[in-house]
Amino acid sequence: MKQLLTGALRWLPTLLLVLFTVQPVQAQDDDDDDDIAYSLKLDEVVILADGMTFEEYLLKQVLAHAKPLKSYVQTLRYSVTCQLEKDIDLTKFPHRRTITFAARLAGYGQILSALREHKHFGITMAEDVLYNKGKITTSNIRMVEMKQELTPKQIASFLKHDGMMSANVYDKFYKKVREKVKELQKKYKKKQETGMKYSGSYTAGNRTYYVVKLENMRVHIADGCWQIARISYNEGQNHMQYEFKEIKPGLFVASQGKAKFYLDKAKWPKGYVSMKMNYTYP
Repeated sequence: MKQLLTGALRWLPTLLLVLFTVQPVQAQDDDDDDDIAYSLKLDEVVILADGMTFEEYLLKQVLAHAKPLKSYVQTLRYSVTCQLEKDIDLTKFPHRRTITFAARLAGYGQILSALREHKHFGITMAEDVLYNKGKITTSNIRMVEMKQELTPKQIASFLKHDGMMSANVYDKFYKKVREKVKELQKKYKKKQETGMKYSGSYTAGNRTYYVVKLENMRVHIADGCWQIARISYNEGQNHMQYEFKEIKPGLFVASQGKAKFYLDKAKWPKGYVSMKMNYTYP
Protein backbone atom coordinates (compact mmCIF):
# COMPACT_ATOMS: atom_id res chain seq x y z
CA MET A 1 0.00 0.00 0.00
CA LYS A 2 2.84 2.37 0.88
CA GLN A 3 4.50 1.79 -2.50
CA LEU A 4 1.23 2.36 -4.37
CA LEU A 5 0.53 5.54 -2.43
CA THR A 6 4.06 6.82 -3.07
CA GLY A 7 3.62 6.16 -6.80
CA ALA A 8 0.25 7.85 -6.81
CA LEU A 9 1.54 10.93 -5.05
CA ARG A 10 4.41 11.07 -7.52
CA TRP A 11 2.05 11.28 -10.48
CA LEU A 12 -0.72 13.29 -8.81
CA PRO A 13 1.07 16.59 -9.63
CA THR A 14 0.98 15.67 -13.32
CA LEU A 15 -2.80 15.49 -13.22
CA LEU A 16 -3.65 18.08 -10.59
CA LEU A 17 -0.95 20.25 -9.08
CA VAL A 18 0.35 21.22 -12.51
CA LEU A 19 -2.86 23.22 -12.71
CA PHE A 20 -2.33 25.08 -9.47
CA THR A 21 1.41 25.71 -9.05
CA VAL A 22 3.92 27.57 -11.15
CA GLN A 23 6.24 24.83 -12.26
CA PRO A 24 7.77 25.98 -15.50
CA VAL A 25 7.79 23.19 -18.01
CA GLN A 26 9.56 23.83 -21.24
CA ALA A 27 8.75 25.34 -24.68
CA GLN A 28 9.65 24.15 -28.12
CA ASP A 29 11.90 26.47 -30.10
CA ASP A 30 9.41 26.46 -32.96
CA ASP A 31 6.69 27.70 -30.60
CA ASP A 32 8.96 30.27 -28.99
CA ASP A 33 8.65 32.68 -31.89
CA ASP A 34 4.96 32.22 -32.70
CA ASP A 35 3.61 35.34 -30.99
CA ILE A 36 6.34 37.91 -31.55
CA ALA A 37 7.61 39.58 -34.70
CA TYR A 38 11.28 40.40 -34.84
CA SER A 39 14.42 39.70 -36.84
CA LEU A 40 17.42 38.32 -35.02
CA LYS A 41 20.71 39.98 -35.80
CA LEU A 42 23.87 37.93 -35.40
CA ASP A 43 26.53 40.47 -36.36
CA GLU A 44 27.43 41.81 -32.90
CA VAL A 45 31.17 41.69 -32.25
CA VAL A 46 32.02 42.33 -28.60
CA ILE A 47 35.50 41.96 -27.11
CA LEU A 48 35.38 41.05 -23.42
CA ALA A 49 38.12 40.52 -20.85
CA ASP A 50 39.35 37.15 -19.61
CA GLY A 51 37.82 35.25 -22.50
CA MET A 52 34.23 35.88 -21.34
CA THR A 53 31.66 35.12 -24.03
CA PHE A 54 28.86 37.53 -24.86
CA GLU A 55 26.22 35.14 -23.47
CA GLU A 56 28.16 34.93 -20.20
CA TYR A 57 28.33 38.71 -20.07
CA LEU A 58 24.57 39.03 -20.62
CA LEU A 59 23.69 36.50 -17.93
CA LYS A 60 26.15 38.09 -15.53
CA GLN A 61 24.35 41.40 -16.04
CA VAL A 62 20.93 39.80 -15.46
CA LEU A 63 22.00 38.12 -12.22
CA ALA A 64 23.95 41.16 -11.00
CA HIS A 65 20.87 43.37 -11.41
CA ALA A 66 18.30 40.79 -10.29
CA LYS A 67 16.49 41.93 -7.16
CA PRO A 68 13.27 40.78 -5.48
CA LEU A 69 10.14 42.45 -6.79
CA LYS A 70 9.72 44.28 -3.47
CA SER A 71 12.95 46.14 -4.24
CA TYR A 72 11.28 47.76 -7.27
CA VAL A 73 7.75 48.34 -6.01
CA GLN A 74 6.17 48.34 -2.58
CA THR A 75 2.61 48.04 -3.84
CA LEU A 76 1.30 46.56 -7.07
CA ARG A 77 -2.30 45.82 -7.99
CA TYR A 78 -3.30 43.61 -10.89
CA SER A 79 -5.86 41.05 -12.05
CA VAL A 80 -5.12 37.50 -13.20
CA THR A 81 -7.19 35.35 -15.53
CA CYS A 82 -6.40 31.65 -15.86
CA GLN A 83 -7.84 29.36 -18.52
CA LEU A 84 -7.44 25.63 -17.95
CA GLU A 85 -8.28 22.89 -20.43
CA LYS A 86 -7.69 19.16 -20.61
CA ASP A 87 -8.39 16.28 -22.94
CA ILE A 88 -7.61 13.11 -20.97
CA ASP A 89 -9.88 10.21 -20.05
CA LEU A 90 -9.08 9.88 -16.35
CA THR A 91 -11.52 7.02 -15.84
CA LYS A 92 -8.91 4.70 -17.35
CA PHE A 93 -5.79 5.60 -15.42
CA PRO A 94 -4.17 2.92 -13.19
CA HIS A 95 -4.31 2.82 -9.37
CA ARG A 96 -7.53 4.84 -9.44
CA ARG A 97 -8.51 4.09 -5.83
CA THR A 98 -5.08 4.92 -4.47
CA ILE A 99 -4.83 8.15 -6.42
CA THR A 100 -8.36 9.13 -5.41
CA PHE A 101 -7.43 8.55 -1.77
CA ALA A 102 -4.23 10.58 -2.20
CA ALA A 103 -6.12 13.41 -3.90
CA ARG A 104 -8.70 13.56 -1.11
CA LEU A 105 -5.95 13.48 1.48
CA ALA A 106 -4.25 16.45 -0.21
CA GLY A 107 -7.53 18.37 -0.48
CA TYR A 108 -8.01 17.85 -4.23
CA GLY A 109 -10.81 15.28 -4.11
CA GLN A 110 -13.47 17.51 -5.68
CA ILE A 111 -11.03 18.66 -8.36
CA LEU A 112 -10.14 15.10 -9.27
CA SER A 113 -13.82 14.14 -9.45
CA ALA A 114 -14.47 17.03 -11.86
CA LEU A 115 -11.52 16.10 -14.07
CA ARG A 116 -12.55 12.46 -14.07
CA GLU A 117 -16.20 13.17 -14.93
CA HIS A 118 -15.35 15.25 -18.00
CA LYS A 119 -12.84 13.98 -20.56
CA HIS A 120 -12.98 17.33 -22.37
CA PHE A 121 -12.70 19.90 -19.60
CA GLY A 122 -12.35 23.67 -19.61
CA ILE A 123 -12.73 26.48 -17.10
CA THR A 124 -11.65 30.11 -16.81
CA MET A 125 -11.02 31.65 -13.39
CA ALA A 126 -10.00 35.15 -12.34
CA GLU A 127 -8.99 37.06 -9.24
CA ASP A 128 -7.64 40.42 -8.13
CA VAL A 129 -4.20 40.53 -6.54
CA LEU A 130 -2.52 43.00 -4.20
CA TYR A 131 1.26 42.76 -3.87
CA ASN A 132 2.27 44.78 -0.81
CA LYS A 133 5.80 44.81 0.66
CA GLY A 134 6.54 41.31 -0.55
CA LYS A 135 3.24 39.80 0.54
CA ILE A 136 0.36 38.79 -1.73
CA THR A 137 -3.34 38.93 -0.86
CA THR A 138 -6.17 38.04 -3.23
CA SER A 139 -9.80 39.05 -3.55
CA ASN A 140 -12.82 38.62 -5.82
CA ILE A 141 -11.87 35.06 -6.77
CA ARG A 142 -14.42 34.00 -9.36
CA MET A 143 -15.34 31.49 -12.03
CA VAL A 144 -15.63 33.32 -15.35
CA GLU A 145 -16.56 30.51 -17.72
CA MET A 146 -17.15 26.74 -17.70
CA LYS A 147 -17.35 24.47 -20.75
CA GLN A 148 -19.20 21.89 -18.68
CA GLU A 149 -21.38 21.96 -15.59
CA LEU A 150 -19.67 21.56 -12.22
CA THR A 151 -21.18 21.07 -8.78
CA PRO A 152 -20.98 23.92 -6.24
CA LYS A 153 -18.41 21.91 -4.24
CA GLN A 154 -16.25 21.36 -7.31
CA ILE A 155 -16.35 25.05 -8.19
CA ALA A 156 -15.48 26.00 -4.61
CA SER A 157 -12.51 23.62 -4.64
CA PHE A 158 -11.08 25.07 -7.86
CA LEU A 159 -11.43 28.60 -6.50
CA LYS A 160 -9.87 27.60 -3.18
CA HIS A 161 -6.74 26.18 -4.80
CA ASP A 162 -5.74 29.37 -6.57
CA GLY A 163 -2.00 29.21 -5.83
CA MET A 164 -1.05 29.37 -9.48
CA MET A 165 -2.84 32.69 -10.01
CA SER A 166 -1.53 34.30 -6.82
CA ALA A 167 2.08 33.14 -7.22
CA ASN A 168 4.91 35.67 -7.42
CA VAL A 169 6.11 34.60 -10.85
CA TYR A 170 8.55 37.51 -11.08
CA ASP A 171 10.80 36.19 -8.32
CA LYS A 172 10.25 32.57 -9.34
CA PHE A 173 11.57 33.07 -12.87
CA TYR A 174 14.70 34.91 -11.77
CA LYS A 175 15.33 32.10 -9.29
CA LYS A 176 14.89 29.60 -12.12
CA VAL A 177 17.43 31.41 -14.32
CA ARG A 178 19.91 31.67 -11.46
CA GLU A 179 19.61 27.94 -10.76
CA LYS A 180 20.08 27.10 -14.44
CA VAL A 181 23.19 29.29 -14.71
CA LYS A 182 24.72 27.64 -11.63
CA GLU A 183 23.97 24.22 -13.10
CA LEU A 184 25.68 25.10 -16.37
CA GLN A 185 28.65 26.64 -14.56
CA LYS A 186 29.24 23.30 -12.85
CA LYS A 187 29.18 21.59 -16.24
CA TYR A 188 31.64 24.17 -17.59
CA LYS A 189 34.09 23.50 -14.75
CA LYS A 190 33.89 19.80 -15.57
CA LYS A 191 34.57 20.64 -19.23
CA GLN A 192 31.14 19.37 -20.24
CA GLU A 193 28.91 20.83 -22.95
CA THR A 194 26.76 23.56 -21.38
CA GLY A 195 24.26 24.25 -24.15
CA MET A 196 24.70 27.98 -23.46
CA LYS A 197 24.50 30.03 -26.65
CA TYR A 198 23.90 33.61 -27.74
CA SER A 199 21.17 33.56 -30.40
CA GLY A 200 21.14 37.21 -31.52
CA SER A 201 19.20 40.40 -30.84
CA TYR A 202 16.15 42.34 -32.03
CA THR A 203 14.59 45.74 -31.47
CA ALA A 204 11.04 46.36 -30.27
CA GLY A 205 9.86 49.85 -29.40
CA ASN A 206 12.78 51.76 -27.96
CA ARG A 207 14.56 48.71 -26.56
CA THR A 208 17.07 46.16 -27.82
CA TYR A 209 16.59 42.59 -26.64
CA TYR A 210 19.22 39.85 -26.54
CA VAL A 211 18.32 36.16 -26.77
CA VAL A 212 20.34 33.54 -24.90
CA LYS A 213 19.74 29.79 -24.92
CA LEU A 214 20.47 27.83 -21.75
CA GLU A 215 20.03 24.25 -22.92
CA ASN A 216 16.22 23.97 -23.24
CA MET A 217 15.61 27.39 -21.74
CA ARG A 218 15.52 30.52 -23.89
CA VAL A 219 15.71 33.95 -22.24
CA HIS A 220 15.06 37.35 -23.84
CA ILE A 221 16.99 40.10 -22.02
CA ALA A 222 16.20 43.83 -22.18
CA ASP A 223 19.32 45.92 -22.81
CA GLY A 224 20.23 48.50 -20.18
CA CYS A 225 17.97 47.36 -17.34
CA TRP A 226 18.87 43.67 -17.91
CA GLN A 227 15.37 42.48 -17.07
CA ILE A 228 13.83 39.29 -18.44
CA ALA A 229 11.31 40.16 -21.16
CA ARG A 230 10.47 36.63 -22.25
CA ILE A 231 11.30 33.12 -21.11
CA SER A 232 10.45 29.71 -22.51
CA TYR A 233 11.26 26.07 -21.88
CA ASN A 234 10.83 22.73 -23.62
CA GLU A 235 10.88 19.14 -22.50
CA GLY A 236 9.89 16.72 -25.22
CA GLN A 237 6.56 17.88 -26.58
CA ASN A 238 5.72 19.77 -23.37
CA HIS A 239 6.16 23.53 -23.59
CA MET A 240 5.84 26.70 -21.54
CA GLN A 241 6.29 30.37 -22.39
CA TYR A 242 5.92 33.59 -20.38
CA GLU A 243 5.92 37.19 -21.59
CA PHE A 244 6.81 40.24 -19.48
CA LYS A 245 6.02 43.89 -20.16
CA GLU A 246 7.59 47.11 -18.92
CA ILE A 247 5.09 48.76 -16.57
CA LYS A 248 7.56 51.40 -15.43
CA PRO A 249 11.11 52.23 -16.56
CA GLY A 250 13.34 49.24 -15.97
CA LEU A 251 10.67 46.92 -14.52
CA PHE A 252 9.21 44.07 -16.60
CA VAL A 253 6.40 42.07 -14.98
CA ALA A 254 4.39 39.10 -16.25
CA SER A 255 1.79 39.93 -18.89
CA GLN A 256 0.83 36.52 -20.23
CA GLY A 257 1.83 32.89 -20.13
CA LYS A 258 0.89 29.63 -21.78
CA ALA A 259 1.78 26.00 -21.29
CA LYS A 260 0.78 22.60 -22.64
CA PHE A 261 1.57 19.38 -20.81
CA TYR A 262 1.21 15.97 -22.47
CA LEU A 263 0.70 12.80 -20.48
CA ASP A 264 2.65 10.02 -22.19
CA LYS A 265 3.49 7.64 -19.35
CA ALA A 266 3.13 3.97 -20.29
CA LYS A 267 -0.24 2.41 -19.36
CA TRP A 268 -1.74 5.84 -18.71
CA PRO A 269 -4.39 7.41 -20.95
CA LYS A 270 -2.95 9.77 -23.51
CA GLY A 271 -3.93 13.41 -23.49
CA TYR A 272 -2.92 16.90 -22.46
CA VAL A 273 -3.52 19.72 -20.00
CA SER A 274 -3.14 23.31 -21.20
CA MET A 275 -3.01 26.61 -19.36
CA LYS A 276 -3.20 30.26 -20.40
CA MET A 277 -2.56 33.15 -18.00
CA ASN A 278 -3.23 36.85 -18.52
CA TYR A 279 -2.18 39.67 -16.20
CA THR A 280 -3.71 43.14 -16.40
CA TYR A 281 -2.47 46.20 -14.54
CA PRO A 282 -4.42 49.42 -13.85
